[in-house]
Amino acid sequence: MTGRTRKPSRPGAAPAGTVPESTVPESTVPAAQPQLPTGNRWRRVGLLGGTFDPIHYGHLRLAESLAAIFNFDELLFIPTYSPPHKDFDRVTSAYHRYAMTVLATLQMDIARVSMVEIFAPERPYTADTVATLRRTYGDETHLFFMMGADSFANLPKWERYQTLLDSCHLIVMTRPKYEVGDLATLAGQYGAGRVIDLRGGRASQRAVTSNLGETGMHVFLTDLFALDVSATDIRQAVSEGRSIARFVPPLVERYIHVYGLYSNGHHA
Repeated sequence: MTGRTRKPSRPGAAPAGTVPESTVPESTVPAAQPQLPTGNRWRRVGLLGGTFDPIHYGHLRLAESLAAIFNFDELLFIPTYSPPHKDFDRVTSAYHRYAMTVLATLQMDIARVSMVEIFAPERPYTADTVATLRRTYGDETHLFFMMGADSFANLPKWERYQTLLDSCHLIVMTRPKYEVGDLATLAGQYGAGRVIDLRGGRASQRAVTSNLGETGMHVFLTDLFALDVSATDIRQAVSEGRSIARFVPPLVERYIHVYGLYSNGHHA
């Protein structure tokens, strides 16, 4: 979500050799439009960005767990066009990754897949993406941006990270034995009362709701983490002709084989 990227010649037109428009039926492509809030409370929208090359059960199970704890009204998956710190030519086209993400989330009622980064004029910083979504969803919506502990550790190095902190809540997914810092240090860095520790079995809808007001953004520390599934290992398995059925949903597996993705290390 940082830096720049190449753009397609016209919006909606897949480059040669990528996804034809008929691949994903229009009726199955959820539009990233605001959903109605539940009751009188503010709407809650989870934001999960990633390369998704390919999307796998690790992404999906983690997203489902966080959606249950934070009681999301909507869960927005955001495929990046040209991921930061990765060689553009070694990443599968945004259109294939978008289509696989749509197929993977068809059975998730609250899931939507956004093109906000794919069709940005240039590859946006995360703060830009969240600002765009903030304008889309309005002020009376809690936006929750999900990130790993390693990314959180480097947050002060992000472009306009303070703007990001003022625009949305952060959900930090820690891994076993990964230290994000003691609460006193984090409170001093991000503001007293902003950092909420939900680790050690403290994660619940009640704990989240009790810390949500109509003003102020929070950093929620959780000890939820993605299953040990590697997209790199999945691509390698495909190139070697091994089954990936236990790593990705059936529709994603079929899509990969139909379009010959990752065969012999090839990225379409």
